[in-house]
Amino acid sequence: MKLIILAFIISISLHLLLFNNYKLAQKPNVNKKALEKEKKANVTFVKIKKEKKAEKKVTVKKTEVVKKKTIKKTIKKVAKKRSITKKVSKKLIKAPKEINYKKKRVTKVPTQKKMKALENKTLEDFLSQEDPVEQKVLNEIQKLYGKEFESFTKVQKVFIEKNFNSFQIITQRVLTRLGYPKLAIEMRLSGRNVVEFLFHPNGDISNLRITNSSGYDVFDKYTIKLIEIAYKDYPRPKTKTKLKFNVQYRLY
Repeated sequence: MKLIILAFIISISLHLLLFNNYKLAQKPNVNKKALEKEKKANVTFVKIKKEKKAEKKVTVKKTEVVKKKTIKKTIKKVAKKRSITKKVSKKLIKAPKEINYKKKRVTKVPTQKKMKALENKTLEDFLSQEDPVEQKVLNEIQKLYGKEFESFTKVQKVFIEKNFNSFQIITQRVLTRLGYPKLAIEMRLSGRNVVEFLFHPNGDISNLRITNSSGYDVFDKYTIKLIEIAYKDYPRPKTKTKLKFNVQYRLY
């Protein structure tokens, strides 16, 4: 009986020990699984956050790259358009080369008939501008020029006849403006001389000289100075013409 009781006690104790060991063995497994679950949850959470941040950065970079590319493309397009417009404008500005189909002109010497026709035409135009010349003026011109006047052309003759008085009047105005020669005033001198020069269509004069002296060197030199100033206001001839007229010096 004692042996049976001992065996029963030993078996119960063994069962209790085994039961305790079994419980202890099960508890750490549960803790391990919970820890593993927690770790996995934490790890996955951290991983998800990192991935999201990376995705944001990547998207930002991609948008920047896309923007830069689009900007570059637009710049290139604008540059191409400008270059094309510049080329077109240059082509438009450049005028086509003109082709000269004109033949070389041969300079023909005018005949005597044409020269006379031109002289008559200018003579008619000139005569139609002013009143007819007085006989006194014609007589004075005949005295000054003599037979030389007959050798002049019709245009030259008409120019002298029409403007003879104006040459003298303009010269006398310049004389009054400059004043009577001082030496002549002191000596109470008066006189008249005849001046001669060639008058050109461009308004220049040449061969200026005194043909008939007044007898006083003061007046002759003064007349040359007068003409050098007064000729700028004279009416100009259509052809080179010799002018001859009187310059008078009177004390009032």
